[in-house]
Amino acid sequence: MKSSTLTSSIAVALSVSSFATASAAVPPAQSFGNLSYPANGGTQIGWTWPGSGQSDNSNFLFTNTNIGSGGTDSWLTIGLRANAYYGAPNAIPTYVGNNTFQVDAGSSLWAPASGDPTPPGYANAPRWGFSWNISVNGSRDASSLNGLYWSMRIVGPNGTGNWGSLSSGAAVDANAALNAWQLGFNYFPLSSGATPINPQNPGQGFLPTGLWDGLNFNPNTVGDYQFTIAVRQSASGPIVGSTTMTVSVVPSPGAIALLGVAGLASRRRRA
Repeated sequence: MKSSTLTSSIAVALSVSSFATASAAVPPAQSFGNLSYPANGGTQIGWTWPGSGQSDNSNFLFTNTNIGSGGTDSWLTIGLRANAYYGAPNAIPTYVGNNTFQVDAGSSLWAPASGDPTPPGYANAPRWGFSWNISVNGSRDASSLNGLYWSMRIVGPNGTGNWGSLSSGAAVDANAALNAWQLGFNYFPLSSGATPINPQNPGQGFLPTGLWDGLNFNPNTVGDYQFTIAVRQSASGPIVGSTTMTVSVVPSPGAIALLGVAGLASRRRRA
């Protein structure tokens, strides 16, 4: 998985997370396939990996919502997907239906080559990441996104914490409209108590604790992660569009094979 710079990602991450938690809206019917509007198979929406120039708009879960007025259509497209972190040799996530991707547990099998400018910490990452799209009539230009606000919510498996909220939003900018992250980034463990100010409005002052707990992320933890992106037409107005996905982390084939060998050895010792 490619990503924009960590610094800009942190700025976006904290702005998305600086609001109280609320229950997610009931998600609309979702499509799976190439990003397109006004429906799956319509006009294609391009998607290019940040920093690499490689184009790939496939394997997205997405919704299309007409937010136009006065008889003019404005199709809001919100897409989410799980993807292999930096690609091979990490396995491509499998879409298993029911808005769910299946991925392998464990740390990334990819590592930066000597001289690669990628931060070394990126190698200590899960084998999978996630990416998303927010566009209007296929455009992510500032003029098209003006007046839209987004929020992201991630809930970890087995009570391993949560990150972000859906109760209010931050303005959609270029980083919010198209990006790719992985859960090993150092801002995901932060709680609202560890994020004292809203970086988009430092004058807001200190936030109360307990609005979100931070993900206690471990790439070896198996279970389901729940992702939701919601969009509004005002910072605290009603949600006009949202997309959700589940990422189901399962033991990697190598781990399953080792368990099988260990079990066989144990049975031989007991025989």
